Amino acid sequence: MTKIKFSYPRGNFPRLCLVGNSNVGKSSITRSLLSHPKWYKGKIGKTPGSTVRLTIINDPGLNHHVIDLPGFGRMVRLDRKSEGYIQNQILNYIERDKNNIFLMLIVVSIDRLDDELEKFFFQNPDTIPLTIELLQFMKQHQIPSVFVLNKMDKLNIYQIKAVKEKLRHVMEDFDIPWDSEDQPNAEHTKIFTISAKKQKNMDELKQYIQDKASLLDLSKYDPRDKSDQLPKSRPTKKQKKPKKGR
Repeated sequence: MTKIKFSYPRGNFPRLCLVGNSNVGKSSITRSLLSHPKWYKGKIGKTPGSTVRLTIINDPGLNHHVIDLPGFGRMVRLDRKSEGYIQNQILNYIERDKNNIFLMLIVVSIDRLDDELEKFFFQNPDTIPLTIELLQFMKQHQIPSVFVLNKMDKLNIYQIKAVKEKLRHVMEDFDIPWDSEDQPNAEHTKIFTISAKKQKNMDELKQYIQDKASLLDLSKYDPRDKSDQLPKSRPTKKQKKPKKGR
């Protein structure tokens, strides 16, 4: 098994987490959610498994940490045993830190979602799509979650509508209420359709996260550790490179 280090955040502080399959754009979305995206040096891979470590970002412009979790699914650079180890570590982290996670973004590549639903639901009703399984896991641990369907730039509007209808059908079959545009409900699962690459519909997602973050009572958490925050100004050539936060 490939030797992999997996570190957890220290202390109690609100966290925004991104989870999902490999190569769905979590790192790109993470970068877009920061106050200064260029400070985040997370890899944006073209092959599954480019990011295999839990990335903890302590952005001074936000009142919460941002956690970019490694991907689920096939990782071409790792053996099967290493993949299983990483996935178990992700689930262990979520269970251990669930009281600090104020919002979980379940990121899905919309251009691959149709195949996932067909293969693991419509063609084989005895299996559960990973997208649904992740949402069920979050609900089991009472972690507020939303679906983020990324890479909408790869489909046309009719294809996007068809995939979303399939997802809603599957959610209904698993008794998971979804938030419709005409009847929004805070307790239902919200679905965002975006393109992180083209920055399409990102403002809506950012506003939703900001609204949730604004409700946080920071007095219930540990004092913020300023020693590992990103710098408040862009580094010059003489300055040290920004360290990744906890």
